Amino acid sequence: MGNENNGEDKSLPLFEIPFSRRVEEGWRHFLEEEAELRRLIDGKREGDEIGEQLEILLCPIFTEVYAEVGFHEGKYDLILNLEGDWSRLFPLVYFKKQAPKEVLEHWNILVGRQARDEESGDFQLRIEEDMVSAGDFQVWTDWQEKEAKVSVYCEKLLPLLPEREGNAYWIVYTMLDYAVGELTEMKYVSGLELLREPKKESALGLSELLSHFMERLSLSREELFDAERYCNLYTGYQMKPDEEAEDGLRRDVYVGSGSFLPLLNEFWRGESRIMDTFHRDGIAAGYFCYPLYGFQGEDRSGQILDYRDEMADRIEKTAGEKSFAFIGGASGIYYGYLDFIAWDLKAVLDAAVSVFGESGIDWVMFHSFRQDAEGITLFEKEQL
Repeated sequence: MGNENNGEDKSLPLFEIPFSRRVEEGWRHFLEEEAELRRLIDGKREGDEIGEQLEILLCPIFTEVYAEVGFHEGKYDLILNLEGDWSRLFPLVYFKKQAPKEVLEHWNILVGRQARDEESGDFQLRIEEDMVSAGDFQVWTDWQEKEAKVSVYCEKLLPLLPEREGNAYWIVYTMLDYAVGELTEMKYVSGLELLREPKKESALGLSELLSHFMERLSLSREELFDAERYCNLYTGYQMKPDEEAEDGLRRDVYVGSGSFLPLLNEFWRGESRIMDTFHRDGIAAGYFCYPLYGFQGEDRSGQILDYRDEMADRIEKTAGEKSFAFIGGASGIYYGYLDFIAWDLKAVLDAAVSVFGESGIDWVMFHSFRQDAEGITLFEKEQL
């Protein structure tokens, strides 16, 4: 299903069908057709048939999506995987949160490949004519604060090295996902090494790895698997500002925080893979830029942060959480920045004009997270 934006405008991507509407219509369609998917699961039909039905149900919403299904404790599972790409997290969590209660009567909607519970027994993956199982792996971890470098030895994977090393690593990452959960692996595993021979030190088994991570991180199983929690993990950063930069492209930033740093990093590098993916699905992401010269006094930094938080809260209330998601912000020498994802950009921009206009600020600009885009002035107060 295509989702062309009006005029393919990268600077002002007002989509004909924004993501919020795609999700709303998609869940309505899912509700009409999901009985067939349950029938296929009950009948233990071939994976291709189930995959085709999943494509019918999900592709009108997402240009690209990776999903699995299952049945657990009396309900069906729809598992939406990230496949190692953090940019999928926010849209998938949004999609999950909009699930109608009628869908939830039969389905658990899960974000991230799930760890197998103890009742599932020894989990396995097929390698051509052979099978590899959790018991075939030995694991060692090297922790640096809240991240672990993981070393793995599996004798059955050695024939894949070195010509098919990529396949071997895919198998290891998948088995780690089944051991600790995909979100845990992506967030807390900083590096992975596939060993040619085992270490002399005592090893962990894959079945022991989840409890090991829970202990080291002081997090429960539920916290590790809670996708929404990862959307609300903010990281602070500092930068060396360019004192000559007054173009609103964030080169004057000296401090900030964000929950979606991969998006910011792409913007600073002049790349647009995430934004291209978002635009194909009717999602916009950008920031509001506004002047800081009106903030004075001893607690100037506190005033700036309070103002940004207040604007974010009021925009969310005005546009609605179905349209707007706050993902952080930054302070520069000249400007303040409020970062967001828009599930419906028109609703967000309309709310921003109203909210910023009432706040007394002199002007505000919208800029997409693309360096090849132009800033769009939303309003400018007339000077007397």
